[in-house]
Amino acid sequence: MSEKPAASRRSITSFAADDDIPVPTAEQLAAAKSAGEGLGFRSEKPAPAPAQRPAPKVRQPTFTDAVHVRCRPEDRARFEDFVWRNRVSKGEAMTLLLDLALTEEARKAKAGK
Repeated sequence: MSEKPAASRRSITSFAADDDIPVPTAEQLAAAKSAGEGLGFRSEKPAPAPAQRPAPKVRQPTFTDAVHVRCRPEDRARFEDFVWRNRVSKGEAMTLLLDLALTEEARKAKAGK
């Protein structure tokens, strides 16, 4: 059997030799910076100040809890029809219904005394 020669990869750049370059010292960096500024180059531009934007208003939730009520389909349809007719949210409608129920309960308790 004859062995094929390995394919040449002359077009691929190798950076293996870059691993031998030492990291510049602080003195070398300072000398390069002053030499560059002497030639008119400005290094390390200061970062632009961030624009001050007002903090966005955080909307506080009105209803922070969810209650699941079991009901018949016709009662749910009546409730949703009530909400739609009166143009209120479901939470507001539930609050109104509870207030009315408590008022009725108080009226019956007062009548029963």
